Amino acid sequence: MGQRWGRIMHAFSGDRGPGPQALAGVVAVIGVRHPHVLAWGTGSDEDRPVTVVAVDEGLVIVDAGGTSRAVAWHEVVRGGWRSKTSALHWTFLDRAEDSVKLDRPGDLPAVFNDRVTASIVVREPLDVDGGRVTVAGRRRLGSLDDGAIQWTAVADGEADLTDPVTESRVLEATARLREAWR
Repeated sequence: MGQRWGRIMHAFSGDRGPGPQALAGVVAVIGVRHPHVLAWGTGSDEDRPVTVVAVDEGLVIVDAGGTSRAVAWHEVVRGGWRSKTSALHWTFLDRAEDSVKLDRPGDLPAVFNDRVTASIVVREPLDVDGGRVTVAGRRRLGSLDDGAIQWTAVADGEADLTDPVTESRVLEATARLREAWR
């Protein structure tokens, strides 16, 4: 009930969405004239004030000067909300990490989780020497959706994707999944 009450209060507070400068930043980086805003919040990125906007295509971070950067949902391997630090964080396929601190997160943490999950068509974990590899088929969302499935393999633990046995298992699993998900 607390989250619902918060949304009701937010609706009547006059905060109807991100400001025009933030929306202009979203349009500039996403390339969609009228983006569908799913959630938004404010915070800081490397000590600069930012507005963070979730749209169908991804997460957009717009600073006070109007400079924006975006993260497409299908590019996020893992991430989520860290309540102790009030930060939304994510990891990319190349293991690079990023985050943004939010003092007013709104529904961003829930929407972030929902959209990243929605980009996953299929996923299959493989237990291998040293850990686990997850083979996943991902799709772009919103206006970026071209119908294609992008295939990825993410190693966890000490799993080594260059190990010949692991590589063979990953290629076999990917081929099998690709055939099933044409």
